Amino acid sequence: MKKRIDIEKLLKWAYCEELPKAASGGGNGLAGASSWLMVEGYGQLMTQVDDNRYGVVPDFAVADGEPRADAVKVHAAVCDLDAIELDLPCDWNPMPEIEEHGKHCKSVLDAARFGIANARRRPVDIVRKHAILGGCPETEGEVPTLEVARNEYGHPIWFQMRIEHALDDKGNPVEHKWETADGWNRNTKAPKAGAYQKFFFDPDPIPVIISRGEYQIWHCCLGILAEELKEKLELWEVMGTERAVCPWQFEASRAPVILPDLKFFS
Repeated sequence: MKKRIDIEKLLKWAYCEELPKAASGGGNGLAGASSWLMVEGYGQLMTQVDDNRYGVVPDFAVADGEPRADAVKVHAAVCDLDAIELDLPCDWNPMPEIEEHGKHCKSVLDAARFGIANARRRPVDIVRKHAILGGCPETEGEVPTLEVARNEYGHPIWFQMRIEHALDDKGNPVEHKWETADGWNRNTKAPKAGAYQKFFFDPDPIPVIISRGEYQIWHCCLGILAEELKEKLELWEVMGTERAVCPWQFEASRAPVILPDLKFFS
């Protein structure tokens, strides 16, 4: 009779108990997927980590054995996650607390979207990392406040964009632009015409936003794995995770998330 197990525990069982039974060497079965583990292992041990064909460090006490068939099927399903195409909705925002700041909010969200889209850590890497180390991507973070740039005396800085027109060596008109921090008129006690201020969030919300994005990716991947493995295992009846999709906000007011519909390359 099959035993019930949630997807997180199943992944931990596969990657921490069963797959380390395979001896080292022979490749990891997923190019680059264990790179984060190799780097961390090198940093801690100052040596190269020799992983096995499943991309995990062998347990040398049992490394002459073979993993159970169910664990190999779990690994195969995780490898299939490498075909995922990330879908970031245009109105994605895992930090709704800063929505009121309009263009400043959009600026940090654009930076976070770029960071996720170009991250070296893929969905499959995120899943494997937490299968081995446990836990989930961090979602807690201090709500930032919008601050104005100030000088060493604590006064707001007013900037100006200077424009100079000239001719180059061939007599063609060229335009030079540069920014100065002298946009405050000391005589009138008011900003000069065209002067502007700069704002920033404190603390920087981008790391938290990216981490929450990784949580959403991880959570959606768990759902895909639970569905994919539901009828394929001999020992286990796989259950989905009970973790909230967006633990930082009420589900009733949940905003769009990354991977609402996982897209696979054909």
